[in-house]
Amino acid sequence: MSRGERSHKPDSCLLSEFPAIARNVMTRSGGLYLRAFVAAGIAIAAFFALSYAATFVDRQGIAAKLKAANARGELTQTWAGWSGRAIPRFHGNDCLMLAALLQDYPGRVAQTSSARIPPADAQPAARPGDPTIPACLQLIAALERPDPADPNAVFYHRYLHGQRIFAALALAVASPEALGWITLLANALVLLSVLIPALIRRNEGWRERGYAAIATTLLLFDGLWLFGIYFSFSLSDLVLAAFLACAYHIRSAGGDERSFVIGAALFGVATAIFEFLTGGIPFGLAALLGVVALDGPADRDALLRRAFHGSLIFALAIALTFAVKLALVGLFVDPNVLGDFRNALSTRVGASFADSLPPQEIAWLAAHGIDAASLDRHWILAALYMVARLAYATFVIGFGSPVLGIIMMGTAVIAGAVLLIRRARTAPDTIMRTRLLILFGSAFVMPLWSLVFVNHTLLHAVWMVRPFAWFIALAGLLLWRPPDHAASHSPKN
Repeated sequence: MSRGERSHKPDSCLLSEFPAIARNVMTRSGGLYLRAFVAAGIAIAAFFALSYAATFVDRQGIAAKLKAANARGELTQTWAGWSGRAIPRFHGNDCLMLAALLQDYPGRVAQTSSARIPPADAQPAARPGDPTIPACLQLIAALERPDPADPNAVFYHRYLHGQRIFAALALAVASPEALGWITLLANALVLLSVLIPALIRRNEGWRERGYAAIATTLLLFDGLWLFGIYFSFSLSDLVLAAFLACAYHIRSAGGDERSFVIGAALFGVATAIFEFLTGGIPFGLAALLGVVALDGPADRDALLRRAFHGSLIFALAIALTFAVKLALVGLFVDPNVLGDFRNALSTRVGASFADSLPPQEIAWLAAHGIDAASLDRHWILAALYMVARLAYATFVIGFGSPVLGIIMMGTAVIAGAVLLIRRARTAPDTIMRTRLLILFGSAFVMPLWSLVFVNHTLLHAVWMVRPFAWFIALAGLLLWRPPDHAASHSPKN
């Protein structure tokens, strides 16, 4: 434990001692950020080195495999038919990343730095049996041409697209259909590596039961059944699962502080690399806070140090990763990338969305007497419509049923709030109250994120509803009662 992680009287009040607590939280923290910066820099460099290596994968070989998969009808198959929904086997983001592998690039540095994709407005006509997802329609049309590269392809600089690197390297040894199975099974195995031993040792204390609750949520209740088969999504899930497994098996949250911040930095870099409209950033932050609360040191100031510095380093590592990407693109590909990124970010944090709604949804609203454009005029109306879209999107959590999803989420939110208040009132000491305070903070991550990024959350509700599953994990974590006495001072409980 670092010198900044000093113990205090267990019954002291957080508010009355705030100045002293703040000093202890902030003292001797410069070295932590230096270590985190170095670790993040090494990880970012490793990613771009891997991205450069992926440029040597034979593009014609990838095209041949994709053409063979298309000839077998794999790109038009459906998935999870038991849900009662016509869910495509390949998602639009899958098709987008696969299409990026087929394009011509001005050089290896440009290909390393960013992805090229077909222009969104160049949509081929759909034929009977074709998928309805535009990106997959484009991919199928490209694979039916002698040269699948689109001469009008444009750069897509907004994300790092680690999925593209995974696909390029994996397609050297596997089929396109295998990509999703690889990531789905990897997620399941990593989560089971936490869930099974945690359940076996559930009687040993709150730590084991808490990890079991989180692993169960990620395995069953955050839409892995639907999105896990899409490699463009499940790689982000795999980062979260790997973080949970490392925290459980290595006890990183309760170990050496320097190792913990390095882990938080690496977690942030990995999250940024695979972030692609998936909600991995807010979900990752909520999970990090939850792990600190559950498994952090039995010391009030140490817990607050881990929560504060871990969260900030996680966020800074994400920002650094995107900054390096934008710097490389600005230097070697597009000098205007920063302005484009700023405009896209401004759109995402705004409340204007009506022009981006699907035509059928606009028609449905009009049939019910609602002018979609009117929802743009007031932030509160946009926020309310975002909540409505998220409510419908809970079918992702409810195994295809929005009714079941709403019931599950409503029950989890109410139960979590009641249990949190009850546990706080009966908490035996300051350490347990601090753990509950950090859990309380984790519950606000996704709601605050949604209110800041109204446009993004509203338009991509079917994806952004997944991080709200943290409320289910939180309810399960609190339902298995935390320790009531001095045992709370042991990291085993």
